[in-house]
Amino acid sequence: MKQKPSLLLRIKNNFRMYSIRGLLVLVPLGVTIYVLIICYNFTAAHLVPFIKKYWLPMPEYAVIALSVFLFFSMLYIIGVVATAVVGRRLIAVMDALLHRIPLVKTVYGASKRLVQTVSAQDAGSNYQAAVYVDFPRPGVKSIAFVTGMVHIDGEGECYKVFVPTTPNPTSGYLQVLNPRFVYHADLSVEDAVKMLMSAGIIAPPELVMTPAREADATATARPREINTPEKSHYGKRVTETP
Repeated sequence: MKQKPSLLLRIKNNFRMYSIRGLLVLVPLGVTIYVLIICYNFTAAHLVPFIKKYWLPMPEYAVIALSVFLFFSMLYIIGVVATAVVGRRLIAVMDALLHRIPLVKTVYGASKRLVQTVSAQDAGSNYQAAVYVDFPRPGVKSIAFVTGMVHIDGEGECYKVFVPTTPNPTSGYLQVLNPRFVYHADLSVEDAVKMLMSAGIIAPPELVMTPAREADATATARPREINTPEKSHYGKRVTETP
């Protein structure tokens, strides 16, 4: 008969389990608040002295709320101007001038590309799907994100995939892979990011892989599960389409 763990061991395991769950709740909340404070200090906070000097006296919380409102109003107006013909020409001239200044062009270009990557509305600029690839060696599956397709002579259409690191998915490796080396994941991009950032703690109980070649060839067909000796690195089944 299996011996029950001692009371001290159960208390230790419960304490560790609930402490980790508490961290998973508090850490994202704390990081979010910290990032919002940094963003406020770099943006709307600069309007506070102006409001206090030229506006009617008001409570501190009202000053903060008004500064945030004015800041987003300014962003909206700048966005409207930027979409107009004259605005696009002015921005193009400013962009060309900044790219001629030796040190400024490096910082400006990098920050502009970062903002475009994070906030672009075009789906082609964002992660399109979560996939599995063989990384860092064959037989070891890693989560990756499809960033687009590219045609290579002799290979045909290939996937551009970003293989992020854990638990910081902002760094990683860019790979161009033939579809035969890519497996579609039964995960949304958001769920895949959660899995990466939690180092696998937040993960579905089963991971299903579909070879990209079969999935692309029969994209409109409904996949069915089959018995196959091929397993993922996590010991889960692989599916293919008929």
